[in-house]
Amino acid sequence: MTLALLGAAGLAVTAPAVSAAPAAKTTPTALGSRLTAANFANPAAADRPWVRWTIAPGASTAELQSELRDMAAAGIAGAEIGQGSFPATDQLAALYRTANSLGITLSLSHGPVSAPDGFSINDDQARKQISYGSAIVKGGGTFSGTLPKPSTTNRTTLVAVLAFKCSGTCTTGSQAELDQSSAVDLTANVKNTDTAGIEGGTTTGTLDWTAPADGTWQVLTFWSVGVQAQPDLLTTQGTQVLTSNMDQQFASIKTLMRANAGDFFYDSHTGDRGSPTDTWSNTMASDFEHATGYSLTDYLPLLVNLPASGFGAASPAFQFDTKTSKKFRNDFNQVRTDLWLHNHVEPLKKWAKKNYGYSVRLQPYGDNGAAVDSIQAAADLDRPETETLWFGDEVDNYLPEASANHMTGTKWYSIEGSAALNQAYAQTLQDQVIRMNKAYAGGVTKLVYHTYPSDTEAGSVWPGYSLFPSSFSGSWGPRNPDWAADAKTYNDYFARNQLVLTQGAAKTDVAVYMQNYVYPQPYTQGNLQYWSDPALAESGYTRDYVNPTLLDLPNATVKNGRLASDGPAYKALVLDSAQLPTSAASRDSIPLATAEKILGYARAGLPVVVVGSAPGTVPGLDAKGDKDLQSVVAALLKQPSVHRVKDEAAVPALLDRLGVQPSAKPATPGPVLSVHRADADTDYYWLYNQGSATNSSEPATLFDPNTSAKPVDTDITLQGKGTPYLLNTWTGAITPIAEYTTGRDSVTVHVSLSGDDSEVVALTTDPRRLTGSRSHTTQRLHVLSTTADAATVRSDGSLAVEAAQAGTYTTRLSNGRTVRTSVSSAGSAIDLTTQPWSLDVQDWQPAATYGTTGADATATTRNTVHVDIDKLAAWTDIPKLKDTSGIGTYTTTVTLPRNWKKGTGARLGLGQVTDSFSVTVNGTNVPTPDQLDATAEIGGYLHAGKNTVTVRVSTTLINRLRTLSTALAGRSAQANGLVGPVTLTPYTTTGLG
Repeated sequence: MTLALLGAAGLAVTAPAVSAAPAAKTTPTALGSRLTAANFANPAAADRPWVRWTIAPGASTAELQSELRDMAAAGIAGAEIGQGSFPATDQLAALYRTANSLGITLSLSHGPVSAPDGFSINDDQARKQISYGSAIVKGGGTFSGTLPKPSTTNRTTLVAVLAFKCSGTCTTGSQAELDQSSAVDLTANVKNTDTAGIEGGTTTGTLDWTAPADGTWQVLTFWSVGVQAQPDLLTTQGTQVLTSNMDQQFASIKTLMRANAGDFFYDSHTGDRGSPTDTWSNTMASDFEHATGYSLTDYLPLLVNLPASGFGAASPAFQFDTKTSKKFRNDFNQVRTDLWLHNHVEPLKKWAKKNYGYSVRLQPYGDNGAAVDSIQAAADLDRPETETLWFGDEVDNYLPEASANHMTGTKWYSIEGSAALNQAYAQTLQDQVIRMNKAYAGGVTKLVYHTYPSDTEAGSVWPGYSLFPSSFSGSWGPRNPDWAADAKTYNDYFARNQLVLTQGAAKTDVAVYMQNYVYPQPYTQGNLQYWSDPALAESGYTRDYVNPTLLDLPNATVKNGRLASDGPAYKALVLDSAQLPTSAASRDSIPLATAEKILGYARAGLPVVVVGSAPGTVPGLDAKGDKDLQSVVAALLKQPSVHRVKDEAAVPALLDRLGVQPSAKPATPGPVLSVHRADADTDYYWLYNQGSATNSSEPATLFDPNTSAKPVDTDITLQGKGTPYLLNTWTGAITPIAEYTTGRDSVTVHVSLSGDDSEVVALTTDPRRLTGSRSHTTQRLHVLSTTADAATVRSDGSLAVEAAQAGTYTTRLSNGRTVRTSVSSAGSAIDLTTQPWSLDVQDWQPAATYGTTGADATATTRNTVHVDIDKLAAWTDIPKLKDTSGIGTYTTTVTLPRNWKKGTGARLGLGQVTDSFSVTVNGTNVPTPDQLDATAEIGGYLHAGKNTVTVRVSTTLINRLRTLSTALAGRSAQANGLVGPVTLTPYTTTGLG
């Protein structure tokens, strides 16, 4: 080619069929310290949540330093800076000094992290797209004149001029089908050029061309056009522009940054330098041909789209025949993935680590046309991240990135949680728990709250500045009553979960092959799941998604019947022709080298399950590869370890027949999902009672009447050996489980979970690690079964049973004994719902007239409203409180009989309570109750006679704001407060002797 862009030398990239595997991870992550009783009770900073800190323009340094101190007090250990306003360097230095003193990690995003100040979209090294101009020429007709150009004011540089015969209707306003074999390259015929384009290319030209006599033709001109005012994502030159600028920007604070050891963050939106939508670079033509062995010139029509805006799948402007179009796009998407990772992400990581001790955190999916292999990207990242909004709270949608971590050993998998649409100031902390439970079930290990705004901005009204004052949640921080009262409690809870979920190595039952470039988006495809049949999960099987990159890792070998035995230790591999979305390359295609690896796995004895049709083609345009692949697949299907089923629903039964059992197997199929992690002496099982697999909408409040979350009571058999313990992620307590049975390599426990709730069970051969005590050994006596309500281990290690009703109960012990226990009544349950309560509510309102702006807008009054109530009800049903947001303190008196015995147990069930809450009995704080189950153990705090029970409930701000803000006036009021039913249920604990 004669034009500068097509003649530029390109950087070599790996072939698209099988990408180069990343090296074993050496970049340390902050997560994964060995769990002990001490750090579970008081989680370290490494395990704590972060926030996306949206800083208001003009925010003072003193205010921001104060907010950092507030974060630390609330149990936040990291703050992402950049969305909103990026601080000036001197202010950033002050924030680093404060953050370093508090042990808070800072993350930098946007601003200079995305582009040099003033960088032009017309710069030679700017990010680029292929755009086009077109003209229709009838057979035998002539095009003569200036080249048609795209509608843009940005500099355009000619790439190529081509003519194609139209296969169907020839149009310039909607998708047109072209005959690829008819391509005529007219680039050399262009006259009257200039050198004003990128790297001396032409920005103009004329053409005289007569079409062949038959059919109708389109003359298509393809132009390189700047798409973002940022350095190129697909070339090392663009990366060097970006990093050189950051070195200049951060030179004076480099020492502070290195001491902080934070990260650089890139959001999923292409404008935030997440996954690229870019279809061009200065070296794309040569890079592509080097990687694939063929020129992309004749395929340029497949790189341009019809005009589009917003989120969703782009509409191609042109198609060839379906097979050719699909295969070329697979090739291109793979090359783009490789260019992005090898020319941008990998150099960026090395530079960040070397110069600042920083990591790179990135969301590897995104906007229109951001078609890259997210599994490959996640395997190459220091810190992959996902988000609740994009993936619609679907557990399945979080798994691809998690799968990469499971194979590479990376423990950081953060989530932007939870940017709920139309829930500004309405999202409860309980909702955050539900959403995070879904994320944790999908392999996430770190919460980053969306968002935590700074307070003061010149034009903002009460309760203060927010980047999303009426749209996205959550504007977290002490401006919200629930956060002010209970953020530390919730952040301790999240930290304990995150500590558990980074222990040892992830263990997963089944690997499902996936090579994909377009990921589900809630705006366009609903809450799509890649594996759509629920039976696999309901039977207890966990799954990962593995692509050619992961199967090319050094540990992707079969040993003792397991794939990657020192990592996830997959028990079977599935090829799924029903996999969604329908655009997934893995539905019917697989690279030849990957198929050969899977044939080797089958020969080594790994069960391989083929769902529906076996792959018949390679993903790209390698025609010879199809023939070679079919030979390999034929050999694969002949292996005795390979099995075929007609659909996904048949897979669980097949696995069971093959003796492939889930690591956490329920007695009967149900909604409990699990995450299994294991180290040298302990197996951790994080168990979650999933409400709905697919949400009809994001829950507005915890007690959304549309929820399908129901309580579950079942036995679950856990693979592993040792003594089972329950790890209470709300209180930090670790207690031995009294009732269980053991198998050859398993322990069966009973699991009771309320809807959307989770718990952690650990099996350990080193109990001292979890208890800090020598009194518990792996050989201790335990209960096999009991007719009592429950069995328990007392603090001295002895066994007891619990019963709320008088009677004689039979208990079988692990030493073969059967014990009969007579239990007297502890008393009848007491309904507290309809007895008198005293309620004092801090009513949070703007101190100044609503609409006041500036610093005065952030001030809040908290006047107390007193209400005496005879029956519990939501604040919306109490006239004095119907529009109130704030903190309410409920107090009642419970009179117990004279014969009430010390040591009698009692459970306080609160029923419906919104939002966060705590319980105090006779002036003593009760350990944090499960905020979803809403049940507290209070027997140890009660005595005969009168007892004072206090329940403190804190809310969101939406009930007050909806009366003040016209933008929020249409939002529904939340049923704040303690609604009940509230019951006190006494029970007797009797030792087994």
